[in-house]
Amino acid sequence: MMIEIGKVLEVWRYPVSSLGGERVPHVEVSPEGVVGDRLFGLFDGTTGRTASPEQEPRWRPALFLSAQIGKNGMAEIRFPDDSVLRVDDPALDDALAAHFGFPAGVGAYRPGRNGVELRLPIVSNRYTPLPLHLLTTSSLLRLTEVGGFPAIDGRRFRPTLLIETHEGESFVEANWVGQRLRIGDVQIEVTEPTRRCGMTLVAQPGISEDPAILRTIMRHAARNLGVYACPAQRGAIRVGDTVYAGT
Repeated sequence: MMIEIGKVLEVWRYPVSSLGGERVPHVEVSPEGVVGDRLFGLFDGTTGRTASPEQEPRWRPALFLSAQIGKNGMAEIRFPDDSVLRVDDPALDDALAAHFGFPAGVGAYRPGRNGVELRLPIVSNRYTPLPLHLLTTSSLLRLTEVGGFPAIDGRRFRPTLLIETHEGESFVEANWVGQRLRIGDVQIEVTEPTRRCGMTLVAQPGISEDPAILRTIMRHAARNLGVYACPAQRGAIRVGDTVYAGT
């Protein structure tokens, strides 16, 4: 038996890893993940190494860029001056070098993603991305309570879905691991808690750098906040969809 536990408050997609994402009304999902999500990654133009903002402060300005899927289906990067360049634009490398202060580029995680053959280098992802990342308003409220913080912006944690729950202030999604959720018409298996890294404390537009956030998660939630999940089939998830949980 499944019971109603909340609704989808926000939906996010991140076409380029390490950059800010785009808030969208809906996403298409499958067991492989979100369509259009994490197709590309930044790399160092000199060494070829993939960007690691959680480890190297020089990459932290990445979060002041954002990525989106344009009307033509191609990923685009928006700069702080509101200029927008496609990931295959020849001018992009120079714009990234000016933003970071060292040579940088964008590569594809594998050729032919998004149905488009691009003349981009292939880069290695530093981790295996899991299909969906879920976070609840209950966890955000609990974190503000135990840490004595003002309201915490969910963008700091880069969820796919922010779920508004009925349970108040608790790390409620930690109890979902091993359970099935139904969001709209999509069945989802919650697979593991989300272990937090240094990206949690990094500044981004409207959000200041704050190491106390990660320290508080470590102290009160065993370094976990949110959960990862895998859809059982292809389908759409929309803002406002009801979320149900069961065994």
